[in-house]
Amino acid sequence: MSLNATPPDNLAAVGLIRAVAVDDPDSGLLIISQHGGCKPGPDGDQVTAFMLALAALAARAMFASNGYNVERTLRVLDAWTAEYADDAAAAS
Repeated sequence: MSLNATPPDNLAAVGLIRAVAVDDPDSGLLIISQHGGCKPGPDGDQVTAFMLALAALAARAMFASNGYNVERTLRVLDAWTAEYADDAAAAS
């Protein structure tokens, strides 16, 4: 199994990180539900919790690497979103 994600998965991942960074639970949970989380039962709960933890840690790392400057952090995430959207469009 490759550790490289597909362009659509990269786009979803950066979207989830951005949702956590701006405290947008609706968008975050929608992305998670589209990727195997938010399902009934302990497995769905475990996937959801793991995805949220990864996104929260990634958002914290992004903030720290950008001097806790929210605007700069969001610009980086938006640039990644544009890049991954172009990659996803090219792959389809």
